Amino acid sequence: MDTEHDELEAFVERVLTQLAKNGFPERRVSFPIERLYDSAYAKGLSFNKVLALLLERGIAHEKTPEKIVFARVEDRAEAIEGTPLDGLDASRLAGLSREELMARAASAMQQMSPEQLAAMRAMVEGMTPAQQEEMTEHARKLGLL
Repeated sequence: MDTEHDELEAFVERVLTQLAKNGFPERRVSFPIERLYDSAYAKGLSFNKVLALLLERGIAHEKTPEKIVFARVEDRAEAIEGTPLDGLDASRLAGLSREELMARAASAMQQMSPEQLAAMRAMVEGMTPAQQEEMTEHARKLGLL
């Protein structure tokens, strides 16, 4: 038996219980971020692994400096709609220099609201390692890395 995995699953279940007590999934629920990371660390667990398991169960998150907000994956998808990157055709960027690509990315980010930036950050943080690797590989192909 894998005791670390069992402890991780038990921790996830405690988070799920607390989410339900606070009205999840009908409402978005937030908890102090530092407290959750500290609690996982005290048990020898990675809270990032906890977040990954929650995401697999359809529970997304958004981090702020003070708290972490949990929502259903469908709710997160709705929250990031309407960003300046909607409809982006990455193939149109293929011929640009690295400097031009970075300038366009900076320009797009400047047009985003703080909520849109937070949603984009949460989306990236909520990606699985495989999705993050795929995004990194795509950035390499575009010459960004």
